[in-house]
Amino acid sequence: MFIDMQLKGIYAGKTALFQLFVLLVLILAGAIFSALVSAGILYLSCGFSATLTDHPDIMRLFQLCSSVGTFLLPALGVAFLCSNSPKEYLSIGGMPNGQILLLTLVTMFLLSPTISLTGLLNKQMELPSFLAPVEEWMRSQEDEAERLTLLLLAGKGIITLIFNLIVIAVAAGITEEYLFRGALQRIIGAWTRNHHLVIWSAAFLFSAFHMQFFGFLPRMLLGAYFGYLLYWSKNIWIPVFAHFVNNAFAVISMSDANLKDNEFITGDITPDHLLPYSFVAIITLYLFYISCKRLRAKLLNKE
Repeated sequence: MFIDMQLKGIYAGKTALFQLFVLLVLILAGAIFSALVSAGILYLSCGFSATLTDHPDIMRLFQLCSSVGTFLLPALGVAFLCSNSPKEYLSIGGMPNGQILLLTLVTMFLLSPTISLTGLLNKQMELPSFLAPVEEWMRSQEDEAERLTLLLLAGKGIITLIFNLIVIAVAAGITEEYLFRGALQRIIGAWTRNHHLVIWSAAFLFSAFHMQFFGFLPRMLLGAYFGYLLYWSKNIWIPVFAHFVNNAFAVISMSDANLKDNEFITGDITPDHLLPYSFVAIITLYLFYISCKRLRAKLLNKE
């Protein structure tokens, strides 16, 4: 306990650049630690000859360890070392009320068609011919990420669905928001008072970190919305909930045989349906704007 008290807030007066350096060191250490733990679990469970992709259950555990080690622990660590009030540093508040959660849920669903269209546009990206090797590498990264996601979602039954929701929706929502909105937005905010620049910078890094370039724009837009939710509410649990809703919808959709190939769920809209879907996206975007204004007013206690 005495050592804890000595370390708490030890870097509180340091610059944003130094705090960013501390965060990066903690992320690297956390990633290495979680990889070692996951490798140990794989070895103890299946032996040296085992391949992670052959064991979806171990993959889920690996993903959970990676999320905690790479995102959550570094965020908590930098908050503990760089602030005398870690909870305030990460904007950890009380659980929001039902009205706030319902409005957040509604805005996420209303934003979904716009996100899908943005993703469709992003997939059409083509680099100049002299960057063909780069584009080939980017597409291979995208294909590998999709393959791993499908492997992670492999399996049937309610138990598998629950585990996927815990790992991909609950854990990812908490750990990623604590890092990118809680810690990173706080650090970037020490550089500039322009909250738009802070939010979009964190959203850019959030999307870049996933290394999925043909889904970069929609992920950045989502990250920015999560950032505004934190800025309005000063409560990390609201963007955590929004992140959870987004990921949970994807997990449930991909786990259902009747939904996973539906173009309106996957976002791969066919040319025949593109115009009516765009019209729907315009309407829902307007409704999103209206709902967002209502949500913002409630979060700022103006209602």
